[in-house]
Amino acid sequence: MSEAGPHINGSASPTGKYIDHIDPDDPEYIKNLQRPAEVKEDLHQMENRSRVKVILNSQAFKEELEQVVEEQLRTGPFPASLLALQQITDLLLPHAKGGLGNLARASAVIPINDLRGVEALGFAKGEKLLRCKLAALYRLVDLCGWSHGIHNHITVRVSSENEHFLLNPFGLTYSEITASSLIKVDVKGDVLDPGSTYLGPYRPGFLVHAAIHQARPDIKCIVHLHTPAAVAISALKCGLLPMSQEALICGNISYHDFQGVTVTEEEREKLARNLGVRNKVSILACGETIEEAFHYTFNVMSACETQVRAIPLGLDNIVIPSEETRQQCHRVAGQGGGGVDSKERKWKTGELEFEALMRTLDNSGYRTGYAYRMPVVKQEKLDKSNSEVEIPPASSSFTYIFDGDYLHSKYINRLKLTIPSTCNKVYSPHIGGLHSIPGLMKKHMIR
Repeated sequence: MSEAGPHINGSASPTGKYIDHIDPDDPEYIKNLQRPAEVKEDLHQMENRSRVKVILNSQAFKEELEQVVEEQLRTGPFPASLLALQQITDLLLPHAKGGLGNLARASAVIPINDLRGVEALGFAKGEKLLRCKLAALYRLVDLCGWSHGIHNHITVRVSSENEHFLLNPFGLTYSEITASSLIKVDVKGDVLDPGSTYLGPYRPGFLVHAAIHQARPDIKCIVHLHTPAAVAISALKCGLLPMSQEALICGNISYHDFQGVTVTEEEREKLARNLGVRNKVSILACGETIEEAFHYTFNVMSACETQVRAIPLGLDNIVIPSEETRQQCHRVAGQGGGGVDSKERKWKTGELEFEALMRTLDNSGYRTGYAYRMPVVKQEKLDKSNSEVEIPPASSSFTYIFDGDYLHSKYINRLKLTIPSTCNKVYSPHIGGLHSIPGLMKKHMIR
């Protein structure tokens, strides 16, 4: 067996070492030697890119790539490469999907707060916030799976002085509602502001809301839903039973018999009479604020789902809490802050929960434009020990020497000390002109 020679780094050249073939007087060698490292790197990268371009444009690479794709598609409906691409897309892009637990879908979301430029100048600050909050409520209803295509409505009173209301344009799904697309109407359904679309309101549906708004001025927001669970419970003779905690939070329930799509004056009176004074939830979820309306909507939908699942077990097997327990649960939940409100900040009914959902939407890229009452990050309170007032500044913009103004600067230099005390007028380029100095007898020019 022949003995192997010593290992040599780099490629072995049969003609000898590379340094033995270098000509120091060669112009190309001198040019390459004087060339900066950045230029050498750029040339190297250009050579690499040219190689990649040749490979991508080659017919052999095309045929090999098609063969790999066909093999991946034969392995199953979800190959590993496609799953990896989907995970990268979900990580980099904001998405939306039905259900608050998973905000991910194949298409990017539409921002809620789209009030920009001249369009935003036509609204007052309160109406801007109200539009953003109502549009966010439409998105929440859609994410919870309660929307019904382009049908159903959520209305909100703009102000207590005027009978003006905001609602969705009939023709847009809840996932398309934005702050600028909302329509402003009066109590008769006449359009006051058409919004950013050419669509109008659904008048028969709004008349139901208008009847309640007129009869109950304290109600500011009304949510109208037609989910299968809610319709199934409303069709039962027993109605919504106080069998779950969510049902107890809703309190007493009012019912109104369905009289068709159109709303007459007689049916308006029945709606106002059946709604009562204290009841907040019926087929319509009402509230003094948008947060309260969503609070009752969320709980009544959860209560309906629970009862629908419990019906196959038999209504006779359902345990109903006592009247005292119902009142206590409804009273605690209506205090705001989940019944555990602290002394530092007072929350209205449903406000704390709604703000948490707004953070979820903002973190998912919805840009709600919601004005948060409480920041997520806790800020330390400044006292005397760490007050910013008592800490001296690290730097100052005060200059001690002006260019050429040696007399009025606080810096004592030798030029200022050598000025005779007998001069009476001194010329300063910084101030300009001659100025007198008491007790001096001569003129000196300082340039």
